[in-house]
Amino acid sequence: MNRWDALNARLSAVSENGSAELSRLAELVTGMESDRFLLLRMTRELPPLTEEDYAQLCHLVSLREQGEPLQYLLGSADFYGRSFSVAKGVLIPRFDTEILVDTALSYLREGDSVLDLCAVTGCVGLTIGAEKSVSVTEVEKYDEAFVLLQKNAERICPSACLIQGDIFTDEVEGAYDLILSNPPYLPTTECKTLSAEVQKEPITALDGGDDGLRFYRTIVARFSSRLKAGGRMLFECGIGQASAVEEILLSAGFSDPVRVRDYGGVLRVIGAKK
Repeated sequence: MNRWDALNARLSAVSENGSAELSRLAELVTGMESDRFLLLRMTRELPPLTEEDYAQLCHLVSLREQGEPLQYLLGSADFYGRSFSVAKGVLIPRFDTEILVDTALSYLREGDSVLDLCAVTGCVGLTIGAEKSVSVTEVEKYDEAFVLLQKNAERICPSACLIQGDIFTDEVEGAYDLILSNPPYLPTTECKTLSAEVQKEPITALDGGDDGLRFYRTIVARFSSRLKAGGRMLFECGIGQASAVEEILLSAGFSDPVRVRDYGGVLRVIGAKK
């Protein structure tokens, strides 16, 4: 077994996408584009690894074997056809969250204003700003995430307004056509049962309080007044939370609820109009 095959076997033992992961790590270390890597691997024409590159790849593969997310090793995550900078200590963008972006874009018109709360890397709000001519305001509390938010905004949506603040205590000025958020929404007890890989991500980005609904209640209570007449709120929510999130909105005087399922059939996006 050559070195490439050995590395592939190790990654395949911890991930069903071992070959694809090796191609991404090989691109990071050797500079060989992942598509070319996969082609050369299929034809058994991969060049031999230098000692330095092999040692670096072995180190990265060892970290994957210990449960380190691939995105942390790469320093980036793919989202909506773009690459977002990520780092340890910051929530990794998820594919399911693209449904929130799709839903938001379906309601927005050019010139509208958008407020994205708990922005983290900015994958939701910055994508919306890059896809449509709207003004975007991003709010994120934590230092590590805010640094990445700034970095991503420079590349993806330079016009975005970035605010470092706590949605529980800080005020945000302005009036918005759409307020949206993908907040922490796991019940506290569930955070202890997550896979080893997910537990590598910050608990502050996952823990939504005793019932997982703490952030939804706070956002609706504190930020409804920032919506323009006829404006909407949209949320990503967890499995089984859709009815409870919708009730929070309706009890606050919202109407015309929207429910959108993700690619797996889960009710993933809940929203309503003020």
